[in-house]
Amino acid sequence: MSHLNEGCAQCHREQTRPFVFEHEALREGCTVCHNAHGSINRKLLVENDSNLCLKCHAQVQRQPGEIYIGNSPHAARLRQGTCWTAGCHTSVHGSNVHPRMLF
Repeated sequence: MSHLNEGCAQCHREQTRPFVFEHEALREGCTVCHNAHGSINRKLLVENDSNLCLKCHAQVQRQPGEIYIGNSPHAARLRQGTCWTAGCHTSVHGSNVHPRMLF
């Protein structure tokens, strides 16, 4: 765990514990995604939608209508909602069972 997360970890132990498959953003600190001093967004997020994820996870249009994030087609998935609210990447802090934090 990054020393930047120590203040958050005092109360949010479940989110800051070590994971087998770590979300690399945690290395930079919780404030990459969360604003600890308040936010108009749910869960004190710095942004409210998938744009938060897309700051680091680039999307590429290979053909018209086909959007890829990583090597996986995401056009239909992006219409379902954000990366976590669509039910895809529900373990956004890390996972002990799946490298893409699907659960």
